[in-house]
Amino acid sequence: MKQSIGVYWFKRDLRLHDNEALRLALSSNFPCLCVYVFEDILLDNPHYSERHFNFITQSLIELTTELEKYNSRILIVHANALEFFKQLLDKVTLKAVYSHQETGLNCTFK
Repeated sequence: MKQSIGVYWFKRDLRLHDNEALRLALSSNFPCLCVYVFEDILLDNPHYSERHFNFITQSLIELTTELEKYNSRILIVHANALEFFKQLLDKVTLKAVYSHQETGLNCTFK
């Protein structure tokens, strides 16, 4: 039998504090997998620059350090988000996915 989990999907909001969606994910009755997905649609998007990716990378480093204080980690993957979640569903029963509402580019919203 597959393990039942929830997922908190970090997107543009890369913070632990004052993060209502993360609080809800962690207060569920299931273990929570924290994940960040680097998608090629962002790498190829003209709205993103090296500066954006440097900011994301630095934010993920800081987030990793903060999570270590709670004996936790974040899974960082380079994949298409839909493909990642399909692969995840092969391994676990997904009870819920939490994240902030997408407010970025239309390509990531879709």
